[in-house]
Amino acid sequence: MIKVTHRLWYCKADKASGKPIIIQDLEKGTTTNTDCVDMKNINIRMAFKNSQGKAKASGATTILEVYKDE
Repeated sequence: MIKVTHRLWYCKADKASGKPIIIQDLEKGTTTNTDCVDMKNINIRMAFKNSQGKAKASGATTILEVYKDE
C-alpha cells in the first residue's frame, strides 16, 4: 500500500522569514518552515487544486504530496 507521508507548499506570507516552504509531516503530526527540502527514495504527486486544511486556509492551491511504499 502507498500512503501520503508529507505535504509541501510555498507560503507567500512566510517569504520575509526566509523559510517560505512548509513541510507537513502527516506521520508525526508536525509542520515545519524551511528554505530547502531534500528527500530521497520517494514518490511524489503534485496537482492543481488539491489543497486542504492549513494549506488551503493559507491560500495554497497546489500541494506536493510525498508517498512511501509500505
